[in-house]
Amino acid sequence: MWFTDTLAGVLFVDEGPRGAPPIVFVHGIPGSVDWFAAVAERMSGDSRVIRVDVREHGAETGDFAAAARAAPLVVLLGELDLSEVTVVGHSFGAEIALELAAISRRVARVVVVGQAPDYAAASIPGFARWVVRPWTVRLVQRWAPGVVIRLAHRTVFAPRFRYESAPGLAEAMVRDFRAAVPAGLVYAVGARGDAFAADPLDARAAALDVPVLAVHGRHDHLYDATATLERFAAAGARTHLVEHAGHSPQVEQADEFVSVLRDFIGST
Repeated sequence: MWFTDTLAGVLFVDEGPRGAPPIVFVHGIPGSVDWFAAVAERMSGDSRVIRVDVREHGAETGDFAAAARAAPLVVLLGELDLSEVTVVGHSFGAEIALELAAISRRVARVVVVGQAPDYAAASIPGFARWVVRPWTVRLVQRWAPGVVIRLAHRTVFAPRFRYESAPGLAEAMVRDFRAAVPAGLVYAVGARGDAFAADPLDARAAALDVPVLAVHGRHDHLYDATATLERFAAAGARTHLVEHAGHSPQVEQADEFVSVLRDFIGST
């Protein structure tokens, strides 16, 4: 069973048996709960799958740092009375997952998906922070045709990936980009890099007292897969490389992703 609800100001989709082990999924930016739909479909039979919508987190105050965006989720875990939670964060959601584990005893393990510890080996042009401004983002969101948005995002997937293999993704991609908070996208290409340089995610993972798994696609064009997994492994995390995936292995290779996630949960 499933339903969409709002608690503590957080919109979320709640699926699966209420007494089953809980897994909380946090999407990236631009993104939505749709980016974990294939995983939810495969896991909600024997797990309580909670996909949270964090698109507006930080928008009110302009504070997109992990602590500010994770705070509502801490309250949500308490309102739902969850324990032994597995938190999975994709891309922009990765630091939220790590932050939740750092500040909530309800979190038992963390999975970081498609996110490097910092921007040291990132393929983000240096000029992006000067070009990406709220007004330019709003302009593109309003006027760019859907086909252009889909083509622009095509490089984040593995070369042979086809949108048809993930029903609804092509539409969700356009919808999510148009609905993204411009200031959040500006933060992603600018101040986020500064925050990571000061406190990289591998250091945050090493500081936790819960198991961490890092999953990365071989063909991720945003972050180098080898360098990313080596750094997380050095920090004590488990790692898994998805050979035939890019930046979103949970979408591109859902079966493999679910298998690795189940194994991680079952063995920790």
